[in-house]
Amino acid sequence: MSDFTPLQADLAALFDAHGLSPEVRGDWLLVDGLYPAIRARIAGRLLYIELALTEDGSLTELYTVDGGLEMFRDGVFPLLLSAFWNRHNPGMVTRQIIKRDDGPWQVFVGLYLRRIEGERPPVPYLLFETIEVFLREQPLDGDMHWLSTGVTVDEDGPAADIRLDGVRQPALENQICALDWLYDSRDYTLRNAILLVKA
Repeated sequence: MSDFTPLQADLAALFDAHGLSPEVRGDWLLVDGLYPAIRARIAGRLLYIELALTEDGSLTELYTVDGGLEMFRDGVFPLLLSAFWNRHNPGMVTRQIIKRDDGPWQVFVGLYLRRIEGERPPVPYLLFETIEVFLREQPLDGDMHWLSTGVTVDEDGPAADIRLDGVRQPALENQICALDWLYDSRDYTLRNAILLVKA
């Protein structure tokens, strides 16, 4: 048994809830033998969920164990359902087209998930607009890309971890941190994922 085996049933339940029958290939779960593939493991207090959007490589979404699978269910998994498995939920995923110099791209935007006790603070004005400018101007190779945004807000201000295909983007992180993040003495985190597919 590998480190990924214990969570296969939990991942399979996500597929089952949407009428999908995943198959296990090694450590990975796929639908109809086609990518994307998903696997997950726990190490210490962290939940690692790996996504292989294509056969060329994988990326990792990192969560705390407590509530991490639910964050994945509500944030990342709906993007996969919409983009790959014809199960689009407009309440969970926004789809739009952006035009770049290399042509149009379809963009799947997940929910902005905020983890906080009590009422959720608003998302900063211009958050998506800032990200959209980055998506329009960033050089992209290939036909599919993944942008993962994580922001922690505490008394010291916002701190961002933003990755395009698993690679941090410090310039975009600085721009996002410069936005107006509300802080009312309650620490919180924001998570968001975006999938880009060349149209």
